[in-house]
Amino acid sequence: MPRRTMALRKARAAARVQRIADLRHLLARMDRHTLLDTERPILRAHVEQLLATDADLRRTIAGQQDLVQRHARQLDAAHDAIREAEQDAADLGEQLRAYRAAETYRQAAADTVEGRLAALRQQTTEGLLAGAEQALHRATTAEATLGRIRALSHRMRAGSPQGAAAIYADRIEQTLHTPEQP
Repeated sequence: MPRRTMALRKARAAARVQRIADLRHLLARMDRHTLLDTERPILRAHVEQLLATDADLRRTIAGQQDLVQRHARQLDAAHDAIREAEQDAADLGEQLRAYRAAETYRQAAADTVEGRLAALRQQTTEGLLAGAEQALHRATTAEATLGRIRALSHRMRAGSPQGAAAIYADRIEQTLHTPEQP
């Protein structure tokens, strides 16, 4: 605080202490019924001064109380705003967690679909490969069998060109070259 303010406060405090001392002295004289006519106006002035000071203090206190109440309302409003902001933050946090959970679920579902597709591709590839291997085996077996039949047919023709063997050989040859009918 500035020096002048402190000096004014000290001067006011000293004057107040002096007035209170004078007032007590005058009240004591009044109790003893020794108050002089010249002291009555002094007593009245001191009482008026104290009443005025008291009224000023009451107004100041009322103003301070209004100010404190206003600040209390502002503080309550600030607390309400903070609580509301915290609730909004909690709600947004909950919403963010829900979005993340949904995204995790979506990603897991996508991974599952990709996994299923990969497994299906693998199974299909393995099935086709097994089928192709079986077909190749059957074709190889059929080709070997056909080769033996042709060789047998040639031997039959060579062994007896005019007999039953030649007829059988022709029939076998026709059967081999004739497409199957469904």
